[in-house]
Amino acid sequence: MSINADYLALSARLDAALPPAGVIGLHLPDPLPDETFRDEFGFVLLADGSVGPFYVSMGGLLEALWRRHPDPASVRMPRGALLEGFRSDDPAGRALAVGAFNALSQSLMRRAGYRPPGRGAGNEGAALAPGDTVGMVGYFCPVVDRLVAAGMEVLVLEHAPQRVPERAAVRVTTEPRDLAGCRQVVCTASVLINDTLDGLLAAAAGVAPFQLIGPTGSGLPDALFARGVAAVGGIDFGDAGELLARLARREPWGKAGRKYEITPDRYPGVEALLARLS
Repeated sequence: MSINADYLALSARLDAALPPAGVIGLHLPDPLPDETFRDEFGFVLLADGSVGPFYVSMGGLLEALWRRHPDPASVRMPRGALLEGFRSDDPAGRALAVGAFNALSQSLMRRAGYRPPGRGAGNEGAALAPGDTVGMVGYFCPVVDRLVAAGMEVLVLEHAPQRVPERAAVRVTTEPRDLAGCRQVVCTASVLINDTLDGLLAAAAGVAPFQLIGPTGSGLPDALFARGVAAVGGIDFGDAGELLARLARREPWGKAGRKYEITPDRYPGVEALLARLS
């Protein structure tokens, strides 16, 4: 079963179990003629204050989202309408589905009283030694900086190699099979948008651990853990108003949320979380 099918099934369960707080708006960043060198996120906003981030800076995705929703702040619809995007090959529909799934996941975790462990800078490569090679899917400069400073070699899998500046200890590839030579893989959660995660996990078979990080990974991790992902990093926005205020002022919004990391041993599972609702 594909990851999209798993997400669709899990989304249906969450949608049925949680109070019917519909979508009360979207946030989309301003489009640019060339998104190659920018990393931006959109947000799905639910009526209960839950927020679901999703990556938008790839292959004309942001432009397609603006065409679909020219007045994103005014979008009103049942959240299930967005979740249907998991059935489609359309990246814009899947991006909105991921955002809606993330928002629903945050709603469940909050209502069930589950607060994931915080994630600090430097978790990547903690169990490795200088000289080891860490694979990175997508170029995330702060993480690369930390790994290189710790003496690691970094192999960046990037379909737009021009995004990656030339620097010592960093190599670039466009071939997923090259990940098999790494001691660890750190993967940006944008792969949930372009539907490449299953292929990457197959390419990195035998590499441990495989970490998925970034705001797009802020949903329940059950389907990821079932595929052998060792850790999932996301972000929780406890105050949607603060996030929206920062976005309106075009300020960095990271401090409006709390970064966290979930591992299988510190996650009760969706069944336990749903049981807590009753």
